[in-house]
Amino acid sequence: MNLRLRSWVGEVLSAFCAVLLFVVMFDHMMAIKFAAIGVVVAITVFLVVHSLVHAPREVRFPLSLPLGLWAGWALLSTIWSVDPQATLHAWLDEIAYPGVCFFAFWLLGREAMHQRRMQAASWLACGALAVASVVGFHFLDPAAPKPGLLHFYARVGHTSTVALMAISVFAAMAAVRNTRLPGVVGVLFCVVIGAATLNRFFWIALAVVGVVLLWPRAGSKEARRRAYLMLGAMLVAIACATLLSNQMRLMALVPAAIAQGSGTSVTQRPADSPHADSYRAANGAASPDLLERLDHLGGIDEATSRDTRPKIWAFYASQLRKHPWLGVGFGKPLPALAYGHLVPAALFKLDENVKTHAHNLFLNTLLQTGVIGLALQLVLFASIGRRFYAVRVTRPMLCRAGLALLLGMLAKNMTDDFMWQSTALMFWACCGWLLGQCEAATVRRASPGLRDAGQRFAHERPAAPLAAHSKQGELQV
Repeated sequence: MNLRLRSWVGEVLSAFCAVLLFVVMFDHMMAIKFAAIGVVVAITVFLVVHSLVHAPREVRFPLSLPLGLWAGWALLSTIWSVDPQATLHAWLDEIAYPGVCFFAFWLLGREAMHQRRMQAASWLACGALAVASVVGFHFLDPAAPKPGLLHFYARVGHTSTVALMAISVFAAMAAVRNTRLPGVVGVLFCVVIGAATLNRFFWIALAVVGVVLLWPRAGSKEARRRAYLMLGAMLVAIACATLLSNQMRLMALVPAAIAQGSGTSVTQRPADSPHADSYRAANGAASPDLLERLDHLGGIDEATSRDTRPKIWAFYASQLRKHPWLGVGFGKPLPALAYGHLVPAALFKLDENVKTHAHNLFLNTLLQTGVIGLALQLVLFASIGRRFYAVRVTRPMLCRAGLALLLGMLAKNMTDDFMWQSTALMFWACCGWLLGQCEAATVRRASPGLRDAGQRFAHERPAAPLAAHSKQGELQV
């Protein structure tokens, strides 16, 4: 399979994988995304069939057992699903297509000659998205219209999640001297993208990623002390950024209170709106002074207490006893389809998103596939972590990048469920890419040129003369 990848097949596969890495950052290029997925699936199936016919012993599927069990159980849930068509559609989008792409990126990750194209695509996509996030900052509010190229900007939750996943890829690039500068700049792009979304949980997940990537290694006492200082400074900066992001989100509530006190009518905006300035300007309302806003930020605790996630978790957790072992069928919207009509009216008034999903990856999985499905998913995630942890000695930075990808994704999904559609595709693509690099680093085969040179050296080396037997009867060479 490696030899096939050095032909035109590898060139085409790497090109379309690079296209996938570019479009998943925007998520509003569905036709391009599915066309690229179709080509990647076709080429990967061709490589597998070709290898099964010509070299069956060389075909090795990474994570075949845990991934196969999880995929099989999710597909089996169509039998008892409350909506079999929705379950089958979700299975294709979130497991089948990302699973094949995972294998394709794993193949390409083992071959260094195909990685530059994918690195360039990721870097350009994150750079374009960072520039768009800064220039069109006031239009990133989900309720605001997206002018021009911002039409391709996805939801803030999706964008902050894919940016968080891309950090691990750029961290692996920064560990190599030739790509250190692009890797560091790529990480900065991702931080800018996540900051512009004003997503509070992006910073929490970023802290997890930063701890994994920057945790001090074994070395001199002075080096460890500097590493701890750097890590502490990063955590303090993330804490400050989290507070600032939370305050900017809460400022959307302040003008309404100011207007009510002055008798001015201001159009009400949702409490979670991160960019209310452009909305009020579009409606002809004057924006109050920043100092006047800060004077009214004394009610931060009250606004923070309005977060409805604990209430959403409590409602969906109360439904677990109905289908504890098998669930209601795989698919992110399936729990809402099964239990949405039971949502209390008071909770629906607080947050209409309660009828979308359970806002927690593991709770959503438990509702969809039951205890058995959750156990299989946990085994799958543990197997991924184990594969990355196995290279902690030979390639420590790849180990850290892989673990940061996994733990950062899990941290981001504690308050939502982003493992679907393009975000699931992004996770499995990055996971396969990094795992392929780990395998190439640990079990590196000799290239044809080195192998031929070694064979010529063995044939051309003169034979050593055999000496006569020594007095002790030993053969001297």
